[in-house]
Amino acid sequence: MSGRLPVVDNLCRNPENHQRHICELKAAGRHHELEALGSPSRYICGNCGSKANVAGALCAPGPWQE
Repeated sequence: MSGRLPVVDNLCRNPENHQRHICELKAAGRHHELEALGSPSRYICGNCGSKANVAGALCAPGPWQE
């Protein structure tokens, strides 16, 4: 098992931009692009739990507070 959550595009609120979401950037190993999106975390993905500073970087963004 790969440890990666399955990509379920029907849960993505912005599927045309899905290739630029954190879950896909992680899967592609594009860590340099992730650094700019991660902190300070203001949103959390309802699908995978990734956190981002912009809602557009997530499939199902919701507010995040530590």
